[in-house]
Formats: sequence, structure tokens, C-alpha cells
Amino acid sequence: MNNKITLIIAILLITCPSVFATPEYAERSEQGCLTCHVEEEGGGKLTIEGLEFAASGYMWPPIGGYRVLSPVKKSVRLGIGLFHLVASFLWFGTILYVHLMLRPAYASKGLPKGEVMLGLISMAIVGISGVLLTLSRIKSLDVLYLSQWGQLLSIKIIFYLIMVSSALIAILFVGPRLKKGKIEAKVPDNKIFDPTTLTAFDGKNGNPVFIAFRGKVYDVSGLKLWKTGIHMKHHSGADLTDAIGKAPHSEEKLESAPVVGSYDAELKPPKTFVQRAFYVVAYMNLIIVFLVLFVIAYWRWGL
Repeated sequence: MNNKITLIIAILLITCPSVFATPEYAERSEQGCLTCHVEEEGGGKLTIEGLEFAASGYMWPPIGGYRVLSPVKKSVRLGIGLFHLVASFLWFGTILYVHLMLRPAYASKGLPKGEVMLGLISMAIVGISGVLLTLSRIKSLDVLYLSQWGQLLSIKIIFYLIMVSSALIAILFVGPRLKKGKIEAKVPDNKIFDPTTLTAFDGKNGNPVFIAFRGKVYDVSGLKLWKTGIHMKHHSGADLTDAIGKAPHSEEKLESAPVVGSYDAELKPPKTFVQRAFYVVAYMNLIIVFLVLFVIAYWRWGL
């Protein structure tokens, strides 16, 4: 019986007119064109079986199933899809613009409120609309792991969850610490101070009192006039080469102060742990954006 059915299908496939349906799918399913298409000629609109076949990653018999919607529900899904697309565009577009044009350094001292709000709103819309679109497309969750179409969708969902998690970490933990911008009063291992590192030695909260003069850094904590970290109008934690040059006294006042290192005004400060964490999260999200775009491209045109 099976041989007769196979022979009939083969005859139909040989004798049927030229169509735009993919012969590969007919061979894979061992079904005639009308099994998946409403009209035999020209391919075109799919039947319920054809929709389920497409949703299953072109596996026969179809795994799971494609949810067939009425015209009204299709219109609703179109509206949801529009919101999903716009929110995704805003979210990904912001990430690409910030990373490729502005560079993450612009937010290294705190996350701008505007970008944070836009990101949170976009993520929420993408998540809610994505759930609704998924439920409107499939009848059973086994499609997500048994079909290639569903597996790619699952990868997109995983990437979304990673990006949301990293964004929440950046907003709730990394961002506030970046905004504080607190610098630890710690002598560099190589004893070469940069302008930012030196500012921490201001005599406040028990910090030592350091000043720079002619390329050297002096610890003036033991000098009576620097006990508070301020001498006259001059603040410690800074390069006072010009100020001391204009002072009524000369540099001999620093002879009793120990030299703790050298000073390089052109040197950039090392990144803190929080700043490094911010850069890791930022560039990880940039990589994920490109991976998601690749998955979408393969999902739409590679299957």
C-alpha cells in the first residue's frame, strides 16, 4: 500500500506544472504540493499543514504546531509585532550608537538617566511583546526545542535574558558606584602618580596629605600647616608647582617632607574594578547584539 502511495506521489510530482514551492520540502515530506499549499500552481498561501510544517523547521510530520489565527487576531498580532520591532530598534540602535560612536567611556562616571530609561522601557516592551508573539505563533512549547525554527527562537530568548540581566546589574550595582566616583588613597605599585590618583590624598577621612612639586610627590602630612589638607588657599592632592613658585617662601619648606613617588601629569589613571566591570558588561552586550542580528538573519533567510 505504501509503495502505491509513493508511486502516486511520484507521478504527481513529475506531472504537476512548474511551481515556486521548494522541491526539497516535497522530497523531505514525501507529500504532494497541495498538502502544504492552497493552490497547486505557484506555491503561495499555505494550508494549516503547511504552516505547521514551516513552524516545525520543515520536519515531517510537523512537531508541535503553528497556531492559526483569525483575520482579527492577525491584525492584533501585527500591531504587537510593530511595537516589538520599534522597541528592538530603539534598544539595539542605542547600544550600537553608544558603543560605536560615543564609546562606553562617556558613561564611565555614571549612567545617563535618559539612556537608562529608554533601555528599561525598550526591554520591557520587547519582553512583553515577544511573549505575546511567541504564544500567537505556536501551539505547544515543544516547538522551542524540537524544531530548528524553535531552537533559534530559544537562542534569541536566552540572549534577551542575558542582556536584561546584565543591564539590571549595570543599573542597580555598577551605575551607582560609578556615579560616586570614589578614589581609594593608595600609592601606585610603581610609585608614579597621575592627576586622578593624587586627588585621593587630600587629608580627608584619614587620608594622607600629598602634594606634587616639579615632578615629585611629597607626603606633607607631618607638616603643621598641612594638617587639615589645606594650606592657605591651596588644597592637597594636586600639583602645586606653580603655586609654590609664587609663594612668599621657596621650596625649602618641603625638605623635611618625604618623597613618596614621582608625578606624571599626562598619565591616565588605572581603571577601577567597577569601571572594568562596566566595560565588560558594555562590550558583552555589543557582541550579543551582533549575535542576535545574525540569528534573526539566519532565522529569516537561512532556513
